[in-house]
Amino acid sequence: MTQTAPKHASDQRVAPRLKALIAARIAFNNGQSTLDCLIRNLSDTGAKLTVSAAVTLPECFDLIIAQKSVTRRARIAWRRGEDIGVRFEAGHPSESSDPDASALTRRIRELEVEVARLQSRILQLTEG
Repeated sequence: MTQTAPKHASDQRVAPRLKALIAARIAFNNGQSTLDCLIRNLSDTGAKLTVSAAVTLPECFDLIIAQKSVTRRARIAWRRGEDIGVRFEAGHPSESSDPDASALTRRIRELEVEVARLQSRILQLTEG
């Protein structure tokens, strides 16, 4: 008879996470603020991200995964130094059952983030 190790009480994952090394972008303040991050593992329900330890983030933000053409609404579950665990929220517009609407919503969010980045760069160039 084989015994399995008990699951840690802190491990509340619903879906298995797969190791990953994917560049992504965190967007908040309606896309006005963005931050590059690295996805270290990923599942349908959440992810482990690596960001600069000095950065303060809101509790909820959009995680833009350009490589997969996906934007997910994420909520911080835990943080240890540069590592952040997030849970994806259900019912986000990018989770729509209509694939055309979902793709359009994702593209709009990506463009909003890009516009905010470009506006910031224009300000830097004109003020400098």
